[in-house]
Amino acid sequence: MSTNGQRYSGSFILERTEQALPWQQGKPSMSPQTSHYTTNKSSPSHFKGVIPSATYAYFDKIAFWIENVFTEEEKAFIRSQCGPGGTDIDRNFPGHRARFDPRLIQRIETRQPTPALRKFLSTVPGIHLNMAEFTLDLIFNTEEERDEMWKYLDQHLVKRKHKGTVRYFKGTRYTDRRWASLNHVAYRPLFAKLTGEVYCIHLEIRVCGAAALRRLKIGGIADLVEFDHHAFWETRLLLKKVRDFGQLGRSYFNSLRPNRKDTPRKPRVFSTRAGFVYYTDRRLGQTILRASRTVQNMIDAASRSEFPVNRTLVRIDNTPLLPANSNF
Repeated sequence: MSTNGQRYSGSFILERTEQALPWQQGKPSMSPQTSHYTTNKSSPSHFKGVIPSATYAYFDKIAFWIENVFTEEEKAFIRSQCGPGGTDIDRNFPGHRARFDPRLIQRIETRQPTPALRKFLSTVPGIHLNMAEFTLDLIFNTEEERDEMWKYLDQHLVKRKHKGTVRYFKGTRYTDRRWASLNHVAYRPLFAKLTGEVYCIHLEIRVCGAAALRRLKIGGIADLVEFDHHAFWETRLLLKKVRDFGQLGRSYFNSLRPNRKDTPRKPRVFSTRAGFVYYTDRRLGQTILRASRTVQNMIDAASRSEFPVNRTLVRIDNTPLLPANSNF
């Protein structure tokens, strides 16, 4: 592959390094020196993962319905202001009208839209936003660091008020059905879409539907022009771990006896005459997490059995993974 800072050696990325694409013109500086979390080489409290060398936050995709057809000049501008993923503005035309509103004549997807494109679309009348993918790319120095951090995120990454089931398909982690209204997605791409750097972990929050976007206080594309990626991910990149395995095991044991008034509140310890000490609650808590494999699976199983597991968890500081206050 390559060392830190090098590009993927595929023909597409080599072409990008030779000359700047139209979508890169006017792009704000996204160098690792300005985009990643700076630290004094010591991890913050509770965070035990690998700190990425660079962090990039952007919109991987936005989709919208239109009431009026774009002119050829406007189409050319839209094509030039998309990233490597491009746009399907030509492939879907003439498209089918929306079933829920006959005024909407075409659905358009734009991938890696620049701030200039989002600003232009916010001024066009008759545009209805119905999908957005909020993306966070974590870049690492080596493949080993990336894989170690992938295991750490898979173990501790949690979705607030999760109601679905964590699924794995072709190396991609989904917290719900593939096209659910709110889905947290994670995978390890061959290279970063925005910069072409290797050793990347791609985190994504897919929001499908106007109603789901409104729940995030996003009413249209105008709300994505001056978007604060740092504040968005600060509250949604949720990492948790078990604070006390003894408390976890004791809570589970007490949940099995809801009608008993003498449920123990102190750790249960078994001692033999030979001096062997067996911490029953701690061992039970460790077994619960090991059987669940991840914290998210443990929370989902506990919610189905009405087991109060949240009180035994503690939030992990996510500051090393947050992007800078850049707008792209």
